[in-house]
Amino acid sequence: MLGLDAIYVLNVKAFGERLRSITAQLAGFGLTAEVIQAWDPADITPEAEARWFVPQALTVAQRSCALKHVEALQRICARGQKHALVLEDDALLGPDFVDGVRRALAEAGRYPDASVIFIGSGGNFYTPRSQREPGRSLYPGTRGRFADSYIIGDAAARKRLDWISQHRIDEPMDNQFETIDRETGIQMLWLEDPVVEQGSKSGRFVTAIDKQHPRWVQWLQFHWEKLRRKWLYQLWR
Repeated sequence: MLGLDAIYVLNVKAFGERLRSITAQLAGFGLTAEVIQAWDPADITPEAEARWFVPQALTVAQRSCALKHVEALQRICARGQKHALVLEDDALLGPDFVDGVRRALAEAGRYPDASVIFIGSGGNFYTPRSQREPGRSLYPGTRGRFADSYIIGDAAARKRLDWISQHRIDEPMDNQFETIDRETGIQMLWLEDPVVEQGSKSGRFVTAIDKQHPRWVQWLQFHWEKLRRKWLYQLWR
């Protein structure tokens, strides 16, 4: 399956439209995923909150999302997987998705230490064109892209889980993973050009976690940031 050990999709049971969307997109590339629906908001017990979270740090939706990521990391570790793709259910796969994953895996061996490969454009962060090399796809990132789409193996997954067990979660997972990766030395790698966009940021879906804006506002914000960071910034970077 593209050289991946598994594809995991994180989904809330009530979000049927999102699950149908990502399932159909993957099927269009001849791919299937293992769906993680554990840890919906109603499933979070006081014991789970005490084990995994700093008290009163996050909303119940943010805690649910965090635990779904934890569940994916646990499965990756338990199965000894070296290259697993984790997708949130609002991921929008580009037409070059398969090629992008293959390019990322082909270069992953250049980075033998624990690492995470962000294949999406989360935050509309891009490696400056002045730093890119012909034929090269992976670049060390200056920060984490969002957690909607990343490839990770058991070594980095274990580092993340160990950190969480020691410190507990007190930030939304996009930010929390960046904190963890910096503190544990997990190398953050960016795929250029990215092949996934986040539908709840681009206006395709209403966000379930962040403060909600009308979809047209989300669309404008996302595409302005994309224009500014992907194209305008590159004129002098």
